[in-house]
Amino acid sequence: MIVNTLPRYEILSEEEVAVLDAGWRRIVSELGVAFSSDEAVAAFRGAGQLVDDERVVKLDPDFLLEQVAKAPREFDLQARNPDRSVHIGGDTMVFSPVYGSPFVREGPTRREATLDDYRNFARLSQSLPQLDSVGGTLCEPNDVPLDSRHLDMVYTLLTESDKPFMGSVTSGPNAADTIAMAELVFGRESIERTPCVISIVNVNSPLLYDDRMLAALFEYARANQPLFVTPFLLLGAMSPV
Repeated sequence: MIVNTLPRYEILSEEEVAVLDAGWRRIVSELGVAFSSDEAVAAFRGAGQLVDDERVVKLDPDFLLEQVAKAPREFDLQARNPDRSVHIGGDTMVFSPVYGSPFVREGPTRREATLDDYRNFARLSQSLPQLDSVGGTLCEPNDVPLDSRHLDMVYTLLTESDKPFMGSVTSGPNAADTIAMAELVFGRESIERTPCVISIVNVNSPLLYDDRMLAALFEYARANQPLFVTPFLLLGAMSPV
């Protein structure tokens, strides 16, 4: 980990921040956000938020700020090797390898990735002192079946490295499998007390959350594991290149 002692800069003026603040408040309360999950819609309805027939939730801005305030500003992420556990937040910077590469390149040749490639990247991530985490989807091992691929990937992360890792988020069952495998290594009480896996949930668009990502989000939240929820579009993933 690196401690960032560089000064922080306010890029926007107070007036510009006020414009942004008024904008997001209008968007969530007047346009709303669509959640393609009955469980998510029921949770918002139970919290007193307005839900229409299309599962679009009109959110009270003050309610949202109350929920955001519940997230810890800093927390520890435990590793299989306690000496490699990291601190998230504050002035610390935690470095991980690239995420989600569909191809690998050997010299001039670009090709689809394999499970052997995935294992090699995990070993490289383990051996490089500049990387604090082994990462997650180091590449997409297309030579193994899709329905069990996440099991091979998480098993590799847990056995080829003793650094913190990232979990599968492509479905609720995949997330549940990740948590079950982590429990075998750390124990349920241990991971609920100090999380061991951190994951990314991408939105379909800033105003639409699909059922698969929400199912994964709920699984990790129930196990007290942290998530990055990214409200932006990735070219080629959730939007056209």
